[in-house]
Amino acid sequence: MKPFYLIVSMLLIWGCEPIEEGLPTSEQKLVIDGAIEQGQFPIVYLTLSSGFYDPVDSMNLLDLIVTTARVSVSDGENEEVLTLFRNEGYFPPYYYRGTALRGVIGKEYTLEVRSRGETYTATTTIPAPVALDSLWFLQDGPSDSLVNIWVRFKDDGSAVNRYRSFTRIISKNDRYIPAYQSTLSDRAFNGESFRYPILKQPADFTKVAQDVYFTKGDTVNVKFCTLDQVHFDFWRTLERELYSAGNPFGSSGNEVESNIRGTKPALGVWGGYGASYHRIVLK
Repeated sequence: MKPFYLIVSMLLIWGCEPIEEGLPTSEQKLVIDGAIEQGQFPIVYLTLSSGFYDPVDSMNLLDLIVTTARVSVSDGENEEVLTLFRNEGYFPPYYYRGTALRGVIGKEYTLEVRSRGETYTATTTIPAPVALDSLWFLQDGPSDSLVNIWVRFKDDGSAVNRYRSFTRIISKNDRYIPAYQSTLSDRAFNGESFRYPILKQPADFTKVAQDVYFTKGDTVNVKFCTLDQVHFDFWRTLERELYSAGNPFGSSGNEVESNIRGTKPALGVWGGYGASYHRIVLK
């Protein structure tokens, strides 16, 4: 269920309104969580936002999943209408995925969603990926069994670059999970060789200090991605909101930026990734 944490956070954060007399209500909006990377089919999750005071349980969350939309992706030459798939091992169990159109480095991709009589669009690009030069771990956690993963890479000084990292612990995670503080800009190290720790996303944001380490003996896959400015701004501002509030049910009042445009207001992001994959054994 942990990969759904950010989706639930988006549903609830954007549903928050200032507390006034009585119980405030908020307009329900479409939430789009879509991505495409080189060599892979586009994947899009569609849900509806929920008000802060709305009940939250398994049945209510299922009611927020949108399964009747028309979702298409175009690269300017070819367009594909995505197919609705079901995966019982993941929540939300429904998602839209391509079966023909794959991501290509340097191309621009336009997403169009038609739902409930409204149309929503967004555009993204897939930047060239950057490979990590090295990965290692340091035993600098609160106990001998906990470690941090460190990485080093060379930044391209000819452009402004933005990065996002994910991890997947073999035999524990069935998919890649965003790292804690997953976004990184080269503003402070443009054109230099840079190293930094990739932290595990905590299961409990109220206990971050104890839960950002990896366990010695684990095998961890690291996904290191480049992304364009608009895509980066979404995740940077969403993470700022999550970490400032300290939990998915609170809000600090910061604006979360989005590249979704529509005939009615919508939330979320459509983003391209240039991804490189690496593995480290923590022993």
